[in-house]
Amino acid sequence: MTNGASRRAVPLLVLALLAATGFAVDTVASATHPYLPFDVPAARAIQSVPWGPVNAAFAAVDWLEGVRQVVAAGGGLVVVALLNRRAVPLYLACALSGTAYSLTELLVARPRPPATLVHVVRHTAGFSYPSGHAVFFCWFLPVLVLTVVRPHLPRAFEVAGWVVAAAVLALVGIGRVDVGEHWPSDVLGGLALGVAWTALALSVRALSGPLRRRGSPPSRTGRSVRPGPVVGVGGQST
Repeated sequence: MTNGASRRAVPLLVLALLAATGFAVDTVASATHPYLPFDVPAARAIQSVPWGPVNAAFAAVDWLEGVRQVVAAGGGLVVVALLNRRAVPLYLACALSGTAYSLTELLVARPRPPATLVHVVRHTAGFSYPSGHAVFFCWFLPVLVLTVVRPHLPRAFEVAGWVVAAAVLALVGIGRVDVGEHWPSDVLGGLALGVAWTALALSVRALSGPLRRRGSPPSRTGRSVRPGPVVGVGGQST
């Protein structure tokens, strides 16, 4: 690993470690308690807000669940394979966070919030911890921005992509609690798992190496090609 790659990997590894620690603490607490001390007051505070038109956005992100998430992930894989095929291993590595989510859900087996404590619009099948929506969007949107938007579109689109990703994660975090599907600690656990897994994958040179900067065509080795100096007459660089 080069010095530059090492410098880029360190912040990602630190982020992954911090998020993994938070996930571990939240998981242990959630496995031993049906809800945490802050869950009920935080959920009631969220549900007391008249969200108005934002409810439609809550419903939109809520709709993308289960099989639909699998279909969306498959569609994303096709797009990445067509536009940046060397980033496919990174995409697949991040998608494996879904396996970690499923195993955690089964092991913790935390029941969903009861209607006796908070307002419940609906409950889907499965357990409450962690939030699968939070895990999914934590890797899916950032990876698409890094592998599809960043190499091919102007910087303004990349910035817009990050804004959209942050907005969707905020909608997921608030919306899943607002409809009574999850406790706030479920959402925090999903975010922590998604961030830890994605940051760890991005820190691995073999996976993140093929990511290209805007305007840098890939070489045959998969690395970005930077234009070298133009050599003029007499061997002078220009």
